[in-house]
Amino acid sequence: MKREHFLINGKWRAPSGADVLPTISAATEQQIGQSPVATTADIDVAVQAARDALPAWRDLSPVERAGLMERLSENLQKRTAEIGPIVAQEVGTPLAFAGAANVLGPVSQLRYYASKARDLVIDEERPAFAGRTVVHKEPVGVVGVIVPWNYPIGLIHFKLAPALAAGCTVVVKPSPETALSSYLFADAVYESGFPPGVINVVPGDRVVGEHLVRHDGVDKIAFTGSTAAGRRIGELCGAALKPVTLELGGKSAAVLLEDAPLEAFIASMGVVCMANNGQTCVNNTRILAPASRYDDVVDAVTNAMSGYRVGDPLEAATEVGPVVNSVARDRIEGYIAEGLRAGARITTGGGRPAGREKGWFVSPTVFADVDPGMSIAREEIFGPVLTVLPYEGGDEGAAHAANDSIYGLGGTVWSADVERGRAVARRIDTGTVGVNTYTLDVNSPFGGHKASGLGYELGDEGLAAYFKLTSIYLPD
Repeated sequence: MKREHFLINGKWRAPSGADVLPTISAATEQQIGQSPVATTADIDVAVQAARDALPAWRDLSPVERAGLMERLSENLQKRTAEIGPIVAQEVGTPLAFAGAANVLGPVSQLRYYASKARDLVIDEERPAFAGRTVVHKEPVGVVGVIVPWNYPIGLIHFKLAPALAAGCTVVVKPSPETALSSYLFADAVYESGFPPGVINVVPGDRVVGEHLVRHDGVDKIAFTGSTAAGRRIGELCGAALKPVTLELGGKSAAVLLEDAPLEAFIASMGVVCMANNGQTCVNNTRILAPASRYDDVVDAVTNAMSGYRVGDPLEAATEVGPVVNSVARDRIEGYIAEGLRAGARITTGGGRPAGREKGWFVSPTVFADVDPGMSIAREEIFGPVLTVLPYEGGDEGAAHAANDSIYGLGGTVWSADVERGRAVARRIDTGTVGVNTYTLDVNSPFGGHKASGLGYELGDEGLAAYFKLTSIYLPD
């Protein structure tokens, strides 16, 4: 696939610069396409297009906005056969999951927020101590959307769908690692017939991303990515008094209580702990086991991880593909080496799978005998590496161990008694937690505590983030 333009102001616009970026398959290390490299000048044009489009889009009826969002959902869905394979090659995501996460998820979010747009109440009258008050909602304005590579289309829609429903216009800055899949999203936008400038798509690196954050023409930033990058964006937005939503890193815990149904947990590990080859911010990469069951849990987790089928993400049988690039593999291997130096014990994996000379593969790896202070237990590795840690002290000790982290994004609690699990879940300082399951819910808020983020996406809370409010005081 070769792309030569950006989607700006409803048209395919030639880039300001001449540099191109090759896209490399994570499985074969072969080039599969190329696309232009964005410059700050391209961002400037896109922001101006979004500003020019804002008044008309804001004033368009919510019903009309909803209709265009639903059309976009249809145009994305019919591209499933294209999107899945491209994401699989760019990221290493197993094919079926690549399509589900980057098509079915966005389709559900667009349709959900389209329904919210149809029911939107712009003016709410409230009783006041004197007279009456009308609370008026206005779209926050032009939104800069910055998304990472791990779910290149899926994560766009956590932000785009509520922004469009609220009446905002958007500049989307996808990651350069997944530029090709972002073009398939842009193709769907182009076909859907949005007014020029409402959605602009400009893949680029950190330099153009920071320019978008700093831009005076951008009213809000919505970002998903690392905690380090989120802190930088938060600093810039704070200095400008610019609203920002940050969905950042995680080191979530799967908490197994004494009565945990171990077989059910093991059957769910592929989704709960290892989604997208471990390249998912909410993955439960810390497994907390009661000391009395520690050896059994280590054995069961080890057997599960050693049994995953590692291979080409385009092959239907593959359960774990490669990681996104050589930089990611080097970082993961660095953590594995550090874990060994610190005294942890590898029970499976720890290297590269046999017979995979090409591709950025890392064998599914489990560490036992892990101290909570080790870097492998505290830092986000973002790959197929799990740590199993013992705890004591019953349910209170389990909650304490889960909270022993700077992060608070996801998590699960496993118990034969759902109410017992729920009681422990309420003690965990995290934005989302499941009891014997974990599935994001488009109708409920998703966001991080502590170093995992600021603000919420999904649900009514996700829509509220794209409004600004005016209280209008009226006489009786």
